Amino acid sequence: MAGPGEMTSLLQDGREGRPERAESVWWNRRSAWWALSAAPLLNMTIGIVLAPKIEVYTGLACMSHRPELFEKIADNSLLKSAVVALPRLCATDPEVRRVVAQLTTAETTMLGILSCLATGWWSSLSDRTGRRTLFFAAASGMLCANVIYILVNRFWRYLPGGYWWILLGPLIEGSFGGMPASMVAFTAYVGDTTSEQRRSKTLSINFGLYWVGFSIGPLVGNLALRMTGNIMSIFYIAVTLQAAFLLYTKFIMLEPLSKAQQEQARANWKLHHEPGQQSLTRQGLLLAKVWDLFAPIVRPLEAIKPVLKKSMDPTVRPRRDWNLFLAAVSIGCLFIIAGDLPFKFQYASAAFHWTAEENGFFLSTLSASRGIYLIIILPLIIKYFKPPTQEIEIKVESDTEPSGYKTIKQKLESPTFDLRLARISIFFEGAVHVVMVLFPSPGSLYFLGVFGTVGAGFPPAVQSVALSLYIHQGGEEVGKVFGALGVIQTLCGQIISPVLYGFVYVLTVNIFPLSIFVASTIAITSSGLILFLVRMPTHHEIIAKHTDVSGFNPGTSIRWGQSTDQAGALVEI
Repeated sequence: MAGPGEMTSLLQDGREGRPERAESVWWNRRSAWWALSAAPLLNMTIGIVLAPKIEVYTGLACMSHRPELFEKIADNSLLKSAVVALPRLCATDPEVRRVVAQLTTAETTMLGILSCLATGWWSSLSDRTGRRTLFFAAASGMLCANVIYILVNRFWRYLPGGYWWILLGPLIEGSFGGMPASMVAFTAYVGDTTSEQRRSKTLSINFGLYWVGFSIGPLVGNLALRMTGNIMSIFYIAVTLQAAFLLYTKFIMLEPLSKAQQEQARANWKLHHEPGQQSLTRQGLLLAKVWDLFAPIVRPLEAIKPVLKKSMDPTVRPRRDWNLFLAAVSIGCLFIIAGDLPFKFQYASAAFHWTAEENGFFLSTLSASRGIYLIIILPLIIKYFKPPTQEIEIKVESDTEPSGYKTIKQKLESPTFDLRLARISIFFEGAVHVVMVLFPSPGSLYFLGVFGTVGAGFPPAVQSVALSLYIHQGGEEVGKVFGALGVIQTLCGQIISPVLYGFVYVLTVNIFPLSIFVASTIAITSSGLILFLVRMPTHHEIIAKHTDVSGFNPGTSIRWGQSTDQAGALVEI
C-alpha cells in the first residue's frame, strides 16, 4: 500500500494511471463507492451460508453414522426435495453432534490459520498488481469453497474419506485469504480513494454495510429454502452472487492504483527482497523464509509492548506502563468468543429443534440489531453523554517573558469516557450470557442476541482507549497499534477460539451442552477484569505530554475556560 507521501498522487490519478482530466465523467472518477456499492453483495454471500453449513454437516454425519434414521432418500444428495426432510433425531443424536463439532472445529481452525498467514501476502501483492487482485482472490476462494460444499454433498459416498473432503473448501478459501482478505480489500480501497478528512466517515459506512449484507444474507436464504425446500439451493445462490461480484470486479470496478504506483511498489518489493547475502547457508535461507512467513504476525505486536514511563517527579524511578498491553489482552479475551456462533447454532438445533431457516432468522436478527446499534444508537449515546472538550489555559515557565511565565491554551478531551463505555459494554455482554446459562430457552437466546448488542460498543470504545494510550506513550504511527490489535483479533478469534470451543463442546456435548455459554462467560469476565486494571493518564499527565514543557508540574496554574462541543470527535477514530 502506498505510503503517506504518495497519498496526494493517489488522490489525483485516475483509473490505470489516467490523468485527472479523464475523471471528468462519473464513470471514470475514482471513488470509494465503486467498492462500497458491492460490499453488501459479497458480505451477503458470507451470511447466507453460515447457518446452512451446520445443517449440511449434520446431514452428512447422520447419513454416514446413523443411516437408519432416514426412512427414504431418493439418491445420495442431502434434502433432495421438500418431501424428504432431515430427521430431527439427527440433530439430537450424540454421535452425530460429536462429528458435527469436529467438522466445525476443523473448518474454522483451518480457515483461521490459513487466512492469518495468507491475507498479508495477498495484501502485499495487491500493492504491486492492483487492489482488484485482492478482491478477486478473496471472492474466488469463497466461490470455490461453496462449489466444494455442493460437490461433496452430492458425491461423498464415492470419495475416499467420505464427507471429510468437505474440508477442502476452507483449505482453498483460507489460502486465498477468505473473509479477512475481503475486509482488508475494502479498507485499502477506501484508503486509496478518500482524503484523510473523509476517511474515518467512509470506513464507518463500510463497517455498517458489512452488517447490512450480513443480515440480508440469511433472509434471502430462508426465502429460497421456503420456495425450493432444498438446503443446497442456498449454496447455489451464494455461488451465483459471488460469480456476479467477480464479474463486477473484473469489468466494472475501477482500479484505484495507477500503473506508476504499481511499478513503484514492484520496484520497492524487489529491492526489499533482494538476496544480498550470498554467504548464507542453505539452512540459513530456510530459517529466513520461515521468519518471513511469520514476521507479519510477530512484528506488529511490538507496538503494544510495555514501555518505560518516566515519572513527573525526577526522584522516582521509571516504571513500565502496562496499560496499553492490558487493553490489548482484554480485546483478545473478548474476541475468543468470536468462534462460538456455529456451536450456538448446533446447540439450538439440538435443544430447540431449530432448522437452518430458524438459525438464519436468528443470525439476521443478531446482525441487524448490532448494525443499528453501532451505526445509530451508539453515536447518539456518545454525542449526548460524552463530556465536551474543555479549553484550558496553562501557566508555564518561559525564558522569553519578563514575568518568567507564559499562558498557553490547550483543548482537553475526557480521558476516561471511552474506558467507562468499554467497561459498561463488557458488563452487558457478560450479563446476557449469564441469563442464557441460568434460563436456557429460545427466548433467552434471542435476548442474548438482541440485548447483547449493547456489548458491541466494546470494540470501538476499547480501540479508542488503546489509541489514546499509544499516543500518550509517544507513538506516532497509528497504523502500528491497529495492526497489532488486528493480529490479536485474528489469532484469538479465528485460531484459538474455534479450537477452544470445539474441544469444549466435543467433551461436554452429551453431559452439559450449555458449556459453550459458560466458556463465553468466562472469556468475557476475564476481558472485563483485565480492562478494570487499565488506567488512563490523568489530566495533568496529558497536559504535560501535549504541551511538552519541562517546567510543568502538578502544581502549575490551570484555568478552565469555556467548553467546546466536540464530544463526537473520537467517534471518527
